[in-house]
Amino acid sequence: MGQTAAAEDVAQEAIFRLWKSNIGEGADARTIMAWLYRTCTRLAIDELRLRRREGSPAADLEATPCGVDVARCVDARRAVVSLASTVPGDELEVAVLCRVDGLSQREAAVVLGVSDRTVRRLLERFDERAAPLRQELSS
Repeated sequence: MGQTAAAEDVAQEAIFRLWKSNIGEGADARTIMAWLYRTCTRLAIDELRLRRREGSPAADLEATPCGVDVARCVDARRAVVSLASTVPGDELEVAVLCRVDGLSQREAAVVLGVSDRTVRRLLERFDERAAPLRQELSS
């Protein structure tokens, strides 16, 4: 399954879960959006973990631009997948929200329903785990 198809499946599943739940009844838009964002993120992480268990972490690698060392890109992506498999789910979720999706720590805290302090601590732990990988990839 391609990345676009997987993303569509995640979105469809999240909307279905919203429809089945009672969260939409009487909730404000901010609460619904936070719930949807959190649910989509968790479903996407689950999809990535499923692909890894099936042994196809690099199956959907997109073509790299001209002039890029493809072998280095594949190695880097595999290293990131390997790191993700060792990181606890809450750390990975915070890292994706803040480092990939670009949410602030405060926004991530709202989405996850935790304190700003919890988000900061989880990011610090993730950054400690990721530091050797960053150093390896920058050399």
